[in-house]
Amino acid sequence: MTAVIGRGVRVEVAATYAAAKTVTAITQASPGVATSAAHGLTDGTVGYLSGISGMVQLEGMAVRVDAPATNTINLESLDTSAFSAFSGTCSLTPVATWQTLGIATSYSIGGGEAEKLDNTTLLDDVKQELNGQLASQSVSINVNAETFNSAAMALIEAAARAANSLVFRITLKDGSVRVFRGEPSLPGEDVQKGAIGTGSFSVSVKGFVIKTPA
Repeated sequence: MTAVIGRGVRVEVAATYAAAKTVTAITQASPGVATSAAHGLTDGTVGYLSGISGMVQLEGMAVRVDAPATNTINLESLDTSAFSAFSGTCSLTPVATWQTLGIATSYSIGGGEAEKLDNTTLLDDVKQELNGQLASQSVSINVNAETFNSAAMALIEAAARAANSLVFRITLKDGSVRVFRGEPSLPGEDVQKGAIGTGSFSVSVKGFVIKTPA
């Protein structure tokens, strides 16, 4: 096991996107394998899926390309074996360029605890519960406040005001990656006398956060 250490961690937000690729199939497997004719994507490319029929669990979710072949790609660290079957076509929109959020000081990934369903009957002496739907994941990011917005923070604020989603990538010092897509909240600002100003925002994640090795 390698521990996560808060040193040399890069937090990035997608700045521009390349032309979308048409996906004609996604397997129910671990990892899921997507078919896209002559896609031209390279290993490690990050993008998001949209317009999905059938395998609705992936709608709007960020993915990372692994082991690309001419017409297929592995969806790295994404187990689709228990998802509903894919049908029709969808789009995979790759990130073209990134902006680094150099003022990030910490991040926190919410676990998505399951809803508790009361299954108690008259015969029971102790309350009985079943796990229902998982709560949606969220990511909180803390930052040092700036006197004016950097390019990355400007993207985040614009997306929050327009209720749009952004793709984020967090790269740890050993090269391991977290990727996710979601709608950010409007960043706040907290300034105290004699101290560096701080702020924070949260991201409501589409699907869930993908964790990949280096």
